[in-house]
Amino acid sequence: MRSKRSVLFVRPDYHCSFFYRDELRKNGWKADIYVPNIYPEYLLYSSSDILRSPKIKNSKNSILRLINIIINFFWWHTIFWRYSTHIYYGRPPVLQGIDKFLSLLKIFRKDFVWELSISKLFNINLIYIPSGCRDNDLKKTWSTFDSGNVCNNCGYYNQCDDLINEISFKIIRKYFSFSMGGDSEAKSSSQIECKINKYKSIDLDLWSPNLEIPEEYLLPKTKNLRILHSAFLDKSDRNWKGRNIKGSPYIIEAIKRLKEEGHSVEYFFINNKKSNEMRFYQAQADIVVEQLIYGWWGSTFVEASALGKPVVCYLRPSFKNFFLNNFSEYRNLPILEADTKSIYDVLKRLVVDSDLRTKSGIESRVFAEQHFDSEKNAQSLIKLIS
Repeated sequence: MRSKRSVLFVRPDYHCSFFYRDELRKNGWKADIYVPNIYPEYLLYSSSDILRSPKIKNSKNSILRLINIIINFFWWHTIFWRYSTHIYYGRPPVLQGIDKFLSLLKIFRKDFVWELSISKLFNINLIYIPSGCRDNDLKKTWSTFDSGNVCNNCGYYNQCDDLINEISFKIIRKYFSFSMGGDSEAKSSSQIECKINKYKSIDLDLWSPNLEIPEEYLLPKTKNLRILHSAFLDKSDRNWKGRNIKGSPYIIEAIKRLKEEGHSVEYFFINNKKSNEMRFYQAQADIVVEQLIYGWWGSTFVEASALGKPVVCYLRPSFKNFFLNNFSEYRNLPILEADTKSIYDVLKRLVVDSDLRTKSGIESRVFAEQHFDSEKNAQSLIKLIS
């Protein structure tokens, strides 16, 4: 018989889901993580103690692909019913696999999703966590937000279709109980109720200002201040025909200008590193730049703040106000705010003022302890899903 105190994380939110799983288990819950085979390996925090569907080597052979679909279909149906709650990170599939086939046969509508329908049949509580802008709202709504011009700077723009987004939101409304998170404003007029909570979480002992760095991760010694900005600058969905959602070119140009002026700085770029190794490199940065266009923080700020690093990020005014109104214990945020026009000035202040760097780093860590504590946040999660 299925326990009410059981939860399955469907697709992990980087390391966040792993910390929740471990904390839930400490509290007597049955908790597991399902990782689909298409999940990027470098983002996978751990490959042990997870549920993975059987994987068949990629092949152009249509028969082998069909066999793979069938095996995964039946494997999933031996697993999902064991958990009373499923927490989905990111939008559910739209017209994929058996759903697309049934839709073509006019058997079901476009908002039909087989796995979600079966889950509801088994009385499973489905909870949704948006993974980004298109999981929060429509492109036409994003264009109404104050400053930032998100869509016109997004490399994913040509693949983001509001017709598909509309179907996705219909699916979410149809199957899911509520969405979770909501630390920044997204009007979500196409979605469901969002329960505001301190969702993003991290292990504050693993991401600590006193982190010991193993020898194999040590960078060469330098007298320069390392300014870290993680981004994909090659052919990826982050960068397409000059579009770059993080404002990376402006950051790189600002660092270049500082160097030309004689400041001892260097651009610290991390690429193709495993999720569970990133902290060893982040800990060796002096300044971290998150993004300059989107308008809110992501996992980079969560990790860098826990490590006690000064973080630069663009905060959309309406998003910031939304956060401060919902979390009244904060009067402000420990982020040095910058956009594409002010990034040079903000970085220069940090570079020339060591006291500012120290103060900002301390404030970052204090905020992380208050807002990203996985042990405390797990207790809030339990209340939401119980």
